[in-house]
Amino acid sequence: MAATGGIGEIDARHVGAGFDAAAGVYDELLERNRQGAERLVASLPPGPFPRVLDVGCGTGFASIAMARLRGAREIVGVDLSQEMLARFREKVGSLQGVTATAVRADVLGMPVPEGGVDAVVSAMAFHWFPDKPAAVRAMAAALRPGGVLGLLAAGRGTEREFRTVLAGIEPPVPPGLVEAFDRVQRDQDEMTALLADAGLEPLDVWTETRRRQMDPDRFLERVRAVSGHLTGGMAADEREELGRRIARALHEASGPGGFSYTFVKLFAVARRPPS
Repeated sequence: MAATGGIGEIDARHVGAGFDAAAGVYDELLERNRQGAERLVASLPPGPFPRVLDVGCGTGFASIAMARLRGAREIVGVDLSQEMLARFREKVGSLQGVTATAVRADVLGMPVPEGGVDAVVSAMAFHWFPDKPAAVRAMAAALRPGGVLGLLAAGRGTEREFRTVLAGIEPPVPPGLVEAFDRVQRDQDEMTALLADAGLEPLDVWTETRRRQMDPDRFLERVRAVSGHLTGGMAADEREELGRRIARALHEASGPGGFSYTFVKLFAVARRPPS
């Protein structure tokens, strides 16, 4: 990932550190990501998939599902966070009959041979890849002919209510925090085009939309766990003050049942054409 440095932009200098800080609470706060990863893996076409690459592997949600549901036996997990990789190595490496290799790299710098795996999966990481066309091409290149790519990402419309809260704060928050929603999210047509442009055959691209309510403080915990890197370029005191302002606005926007918001999961399954 190229370093950009702007608030609200995806900067490799901060992504790893942000997820390092969240690694200890990630599994508990992001239980729905595990459920989404299992849904993605269950939606892949018939295998076999003995060799798997998990890009943005985190603590291993998708890899564990690939091992348990689809017979994966050699799994390479790639992530920018050392702490996430440590948990990936511990969890996936403890599965009987599975060899787990953890690699600290970004999607454009993966030391993976071309055509070396049967499946590539990426669950709730794709939206953080700054160059999405290049990311899809890199993942496609790792597939053997006939291999399958499965992606799960935040679709357009995710947390639009939170975006409205951020946009209404006075004095304004850094504009990049509001603009980040458009920067990271994609819809079905955009994802289908990305897959086709990378030389893949889209098999299925769909969204699942949920309306949720959550205690505002818990909601912010989850937001910090997955997107704390967006403010990684700020001084600590500025970041803390911004956090207090956002928390105050979010509490004001919440009702008796908590903060109501929309989450759109974007799923995509594609195949590298046989040679």
